[in-house]
Amino acid sequence: MLIGTSMVQIFTNLYFIQHKKIANIYLITAYAIYIYLIIYVQIVGYETVFPKFNSINSSASQVANTLNLPMYLDIFLELDFILFNLFCLYYIYNILFKFSFKNIYFKRVKRWTFCFFIVIFMQIFFIILSTIFIFPNEFNTYLRIVFGLALLLIILYRPNFINKNGSKISFSFFFKRDSFEIKINEIDFNFHFYNKMYWKNQTANLLDFSNIMGVCKDSLFNHIYLKYSMSFDNLINKNRVNYFIEIMKQPENKNLTIDALSKEAGFSSRQQLYKPFKKFHGGNPSDLLDAFAD
Repeated sequence: MLIGTSMVQIFTNLYFIQHKKIANIYLITAYAIYIYLIIYVQIVGYETVFPKFNSINSSASQVANTLNLPMYLDIFLELDFILFNLFCLYYIYNILFKFSFKNIYFKRVKRWTFCFFIVIFMQIFFIILSTIFIFPNEFNTYLRIVFGLALLLIILYRPNFINKNGSKISFSFFFKRDSFEIKINEIDFNFHFYNKMYWKNQTANLLDFSNIMGVCKDSLFNHIYLKYSMSFDNLINKNRVNYFIEIMKQPENKNLTIDALSKEAGFSSRQQLYKPFKKFHGGNPSDLLDAFAD
């Protein structure tokens, strides 16, 4: 139940942001049933709910067959299982057969999503088989371990650009753009961003710079992401860190503090410098300052 509701949330946010309210209602309902089930077991007693269940190695089908729950709880659990499958069937049909967005991002996520669905539906397939055939306990245990490891590997080897996306726009909007050949004047961009050192502005943000460029912020974000493989905020911080290191090397600045140098580079304080410095350079600004002093 918990894995199923989590998967519905993931794919709703990836592709079906318009269904977010429905998915949230489903999530809250499923968790409410799960919590109520735990409370119910505590109240009536474990032996009452599982009268025949006396082995830790019992299979999932054997556990299901020993459940002694009120009819309304059985109905709720069945409805949750049906809803989860309906969500997955609807999602896989749209993603694999209806969506045809022409960009590299969707292609990668489509393959990643398909791997998820294979594991999920294989689990459902073996659950159905376990209601018909009785498998050895060891087989059920190893099967659950294999499926669990498969899900972990899929999550581990997710498309790398998902980690880099610092934008607050929805995934669905990002993946559904049919073309990423957005016309941004490169000369104007370089002039405002680099020549005029826009990144030194402590209040620099995507919306403000999009107004300077005269384009919508989503188009500007896509342009920056495709060219630099990072978000606008990361591009700002990377240039600030590079400038911070550059002015730190200058002899005339040897008496300036890290706080003064960080503000000169565009950071509002030295505390705002540390995380970007470690990300784009590594180490600590104080160690670098000491190295230059020597």
